Amino acid sequence: MTARHSRKGTLKDPPMGSNTHASPHEFAAGFATLPARLTFTADIERNPADPTGTRHLAATATLLDLLDEAGARGTFFILGEVADAAPGLVRGIAARGHEVASHNHSHQALEALGPARLREEAHRARCTLQDLSGQPVPGFRAPYFSLTPATEWAADTLLEVGHSYSSSVLPARALLHGHPTAPRRPFAWAGGLLELPAPVTRLGPMGLAILGGMYLRYLPGWDLRRLTRRLEGPLAWTYCHPYDIDTAEPFHRCPKLGLLSSFFLWANRGTTARRLRQLLQGRVSIPLAERMEEAWGMAREPAPEPQTKPGDGPASGTAQPSGTTRSARIASGR
Repeated sequence: MTARHSRKGTLKDPPMGSNTHASPHEFAAGFATLPARLTFTADIERNPADPTGTRHLAATATLLDLLDEAGARGTFFILGEVADAAPGLVRGIAARGHEVASHNHSHQALEALGPARLREEAHRARCTLQDLSGQPVPGFRAPYFSLTPATEWAADTLLEVGHSYSSSVLPARALLHGHPTAPRRPFAWAGGLLELPAPVTRLGPMGLAILGGMYLRYLPGWDLRRLTRRLEGPLAWTYCHPYDIDTAEPFHRCPKLGLLSSFFLWANRGTTARRLRQLLQGRVSIPLAERMEEAWGMAREPAPEPQTKPGDGPASGTAQPSGTTRSARIASGR
């Protein structure tokens, strides 16, 4: 048993395997259908509407305290830009027992970067994060979940710079970025990069990543509980940003957004921390890097061909990957 240090004192990790088979009454009401293992993840980036550029520091500390209270450990996908400006933040996250992973250097969608710039930025961010954390950095999450049919080239680039897994795919049609033909379960790209897609709930032709972000903030409680019962994806994880819990931040218009969108980004933050506590209650949260054996086992399991519904196919002119069949073949050959 190892000691883990926090700003609030010293906490001890639970014994190996504790709560792995938690009974339903230990879970928060309405969330008993979620898996007993549910990894907390966070994307550590600045709020683009914050004129100080520093509010994410205190908000991240609040997230760390929340995890200490829940006896949970998670994965923090950190921007290289944030690490450069606040190296102590990265060291503090690692010192409190969490995985440090990469959110790339700058917060730009993959299609805006291209292969050469992604290679440069991903390598730079990974080296910075490894140096500061003193731990390997196998994980990567693309900003905006922007690994789509048009940016599948990124998987090989991430392998080249040393990443072994990605958590960058929203496996459904979505408002911004989505990969409708991607498997819902962990799978391997052609070069061998392991992908851990976002757990989604289907709502009509769309897929909603309901375990984080705006969904935790805006979905009514009864609706969130109902939608979690239809969650697709055997390896479940939550996600959030520091600003999702920053209830004290004054309203500022985001330079790249209109007034209504800026208000939407700012409002209703008081629900996030409460719902994260409910999701974690009675569950084991360990970093994604510690779930690799489990994830590879899921990737190697035979799975039925995805049933593509009308409106779910890729955009015209986009090459369609062979989905689960290709992924299972690659994984089984490792």
